[in-house]
Formats: sequence, C-alpha cells, structure tokens
Amino acid sequence: MTEIKKNKVQLYFDYYVAHHEPKLENWYRGLTKYINIVQAIKKTLQAEENFAELSIEDQESKLNEVFAECSANEITNTESFLERYIFLQGNGVGDVSQGVVWDTEKNPHKKIIRENASALLLYNILVEDDRVETDKKIDELLKMDKNQFAVKNRFIRTLHPHTFGSPDANGKMDRLLSVLDTKLGVTVSGSTPIEKHDELCKLIETDDPALRQMFTWELYYMLNDELDLKKAIVYYGAPGTGKTFISDINARKYIDLHRIKVGRSVLNDYSIQTVQFHPSYSYEDFFEGIRPTEDGKLKLFNGTFKQFCKDNSILERALYKSDDFIENKKFKKLEYDFSQIRINDLNDEQKKILGCNDKEFATELTIQDWIEPAFFIIDEINRAELSKVFGELMLSLEYRGVKGKIKTQYAHLCKNKNDDSAFYFEDDQNWFFVPQNIYLIGTMNNIDRSVDTFDFALRRRFMWEEVHPNYSVIKSVLMSSGRGWSYEDCKNLSDSLLRLNNLIEGDEILDKNYRIGQSYVLELRKTNRDRYDSIVKAKEFLWGSFIQPLLEEYLRGLGDEKKSNEKIQRFRNSFV
Repeated sequence: MTEIKKNKVQLYFDYYVAHHEPKLENWYRGLTKYINIVQAIKKTLQAEENFAELSIEDQESKLNEVFAECSANEITNTESFLERYIFLQGNGVGDVSQGVVWDTEKNPHKKIIRENASALLLYNILVEDDRVETDKKIDELLKMDKNQFAVKNRFIRTLHPHTFGSPDANGKMDRLLSVLDTKLGVTVSGSTPIEKHDELCKLIETDDPALRQMFTWELYYMLNDELDLKKAIVYYGAPGTGKTFISDINARKYIDLHRIKVGRSVLNDYSIQTVQFHPSYSYEDFFEGIRPTEDGKLKLFNGTFKQFCKDNSILERALYKSDDFIENKKFKKLEYDFSQIRINDLNDEQKKILGCNDKEFATELTIQDWIEPAFFIIDEINRAELSKVFGELMLSLEYRGVKGKIKTQYAHLCKNKNDDSAFYFEDDQNWFFVPQNIYLIGTMNNIDRSVDTFDFALRRRFMWEEVHPNYSVIKSVLMSSGRGWSYEDCKNLSDSLLRLNNLIEGDEILDKNYRIGQSYVLELRKTNRDRYDSIVKAKEFLWGSFIQPLLEEYLRGLGDEKKSNEKIQRFRNSFV
C-alpha cells in the first residue's frame, strides 16, 4: 500500500472538509459571523488610539457606535455584547454548560461581570494582539471561578481565531491531545492552554478559522467512534430519512479515517456488502446451508455473511495460527481482544503476518487500529424472522474473534480445511467466529409491522440510533443538482416539510414515526426548476405523487373516511 508522509492531523482535516460538508452547518455560519464581527470591531477600535483619553461617557458612546456599525445593529451596547459573547449558553460560537454564567444568590456571575465591564476594559480586551495579555484581561472581566474556563476560551476564539481551537473546556482539550498522542503518535507540546491551542492549530493549514475550530472539536470523535463499542448498529426511523444512504456513507467514512490513522492512502475501494432482508430470507441465505452434489452427497455452502467474514478475516485467522500468539499469557488474559493488544507488543513474526513489520507506530496503536474494517449492511433488517436467520450467531456477535468461536449445526459436513465452506480449522474441526474487524449496520422503518421480530436478546447486541428527517440536506442536494433550484426554493421546501412533520408528530393517530423523510422531496433533483410555474406547483407535484398516497396508506385503518379525509386536507394545507 502507498505510504503517506503528510501530517496526519492535516489529512484528517482535509477529509473532514471534503466529506463532512461543514460549511453547510448552522454552526459554521454562526461561527463565521461572530468571528467576523469581533474582528471588525477589533480593527475599528485599534484605529482609535486616543480612546483611553476620552471621558467615560464618550468611551461608552464610541464603543456602542462601533458595536452597532460592525454588527449591522445586532449589537448596540455593552449589555448586548456581553449577552452575545459571554452570557448565552449557545451563542453561535459554541455551547457552554447551562448555569456556567448565571446569577444565583451565592454566585451572581452576570452581576459581577456587568460591574467589571467598563468601556475601557472592553476596549483593552478587544484591541489586544497578545494572547497572554488577552487572557489576563478577560480574567479581569470575568473574575473567574474554575467553571468558567470554557466561557473565556470561547470568547478568545473570536479574538484570536487563527490560534485557538474549539475544545473550550481545558479537560476536553487535554483528552483530545492525549488521543492524538496515543492513536496518531502526534505530540502537541505546551504547558499552558494558550500554548496547547497554538501548537495544535499549527498542524492545520487553512485560511478559514471557523473550519479549523469546528474540526478541532470533531477530531476527538473522529478518533473515538462509538461504533467500536459493539461493532453493530441499527439505524431506525421514519421512511425516506436516508437510513440506507447514511449506512453506506458512514461505513466509507469509518474506513477512510481508519486508513488515515495508520498511514494508508484513502482509495475508492471498500469492503462493504449490502443485503436486503425479506420475509423469506433464511439462515441458509445468510449463513450456511446444504446442497446435494452430483454423486448424491450433501455439500456445505457458505451464505452471504459467512463468506463475507471469511473474505475479510485472512489476517486474523493467520494470527491465530501463530502458536506464540495463542500461547502468549498476556494475550490470553486479554481474551485475544484486538482493541487491547498493541502492535508494539507483537513479535516480528506476528507483525509480518499483519504486514507491519517494517513500520513504527504510536505507542497505543492496537491490532484493531491496524486491520482494515469491513462493513456488512442489512437493509430492512426487521423484515426477516431474525431468530431463525441469525441462529447460533447470537453468541458470536457479542464475543468477537476466537473467544466466541462456535460449531454450527452443519459444521460436521466440512471435513477438510481446504473446502470452500471451511472457516477456521482447529483440532480437525471447523469452527466459526465473527471477525473482530467486521461491523454490522442494520436499517429499519419504525412503522413496519414486523418491528417486533427484534427480540431482546438480539436487541442488546446492537447499538440503536434514530435517524430524523434532515431538512438542511434538501438545500444542499437540490442546489447542487444543476437543475436551477434556488436557495429560496429549497428553504421553502424544507420549511414546508418541517411544518407538515410537526403536524404529523402532534397528531392523535399518527406520531413521529410517520413523519415524511426528505427523500420524497429530493425527488425534485431529477427534474428542472423551469418545469414548474411556481414553487407551489412543485409542492403540488410532490404531494400528489408521493406524500398523499403515503399518508392515505397510514390512515387506511382509521375506519372513518370523513375524518381521514379531513386529516389529509389539513396535512396538505400545511405543506402546499
């Protein structure tokens, strides 16, 4: 594989910008806006060299004038400035914990800050170019207790946007730097928060401070994916919310980020397989079954999942064949859990098996970090009879690798380790386990009548994440379709869908599970805007072709046609 010598943090940043589309997020717009306002205020006030010589009244007047001029009258005085940049829990720049800046009998935070916020002190904070001095002057303003570091750092990010990242709480910043060290082998020096932020920002080349700040917040989660907890997740929600699309995109992102971590090139080839369950889908389709041969004997054959596991476990199975690995007391105590066995603890033979014998690694990089993940996606997972489809795999889903090995009901039919159906031969017997690099993603619609097929034993082996209608994606997809859809069109469509879904969610018969997903609106990406005389005509097309038939099906069992028609009309009025 092609080795990458580029700074890994920069590679993560480049990937984040290219694939996460941060500029479409509300946070990016708010962050950019309020950084620019402060920078405009700073530049204007730095030209007021005689500010300190003005009377207190004139200082306040000048400050208010600059606030209003640079913010298009959104900020008009000291109180509105403090409200925006200090007091608000979520202020567009970032969020702080509720109650961090709050007035209580024992700790009247706001009162103290207002009393300290003289026009001259605010001026001195806003014009200061030295970050250490800025830090000291903000301390004068806040008279901080230990809970207000996040408030201070959030404010500093607008004053010195190119040298401050967005983990505002010092503890969160330290956790990020620890992960960079252990996972990527990237050490960020610095004894103070200012120095740490400065060194981190130097690793990320960009002219856009908002992107850098957003990325330094996301980076921790990019390096610590919750999917690693169970390696199996079900995306559930209303129809048309993009669950299958999200599954594929998230699988690709996960593999890409894994490659960056270990220094491999991000290529457009992925070990991802998708199957769709249906009521007649069987254990034989999914795992293994028997077929007669030409000579009248029975032959074992692999189903889709077993073959996928076999194809993507070559390194793992080879490692288990190393006697030194299996007999290693430390590895045995760890139950051969690849997430806990470090690459640096392997011997040369084992490193050679993995193809990493000539490389240097971060101290905490594990076998799991090295072996490339593979994703098996099950669309509409709840439409099959799951207890029959999964069979004895329930144990192997929870206990991955050789510690969860099982003998399947047809294992005795595999007599030779060279048979196509052979998986892992030990003591002349064929065993199966779910490899540690295999990730399962399932999708399901809540309103399907077969949801109850997920029994509790199977449910607890998966993480669960609800997928809601995504209104912002309507703007991004339609505007980039090249079909002439304007921002105003897209906003109208997304607002209309939101109104409709709010009405559906509050209905006494339907609920949030019956909301309309954005995929129905995105049908417009296949047509040109000039096909419709107005946006109303476009919405009428969507209503008649996709949305009304769906809602009529939902209400079909109501038993009261008049009431059903009234609901449909009310829903139509909210959308069209």
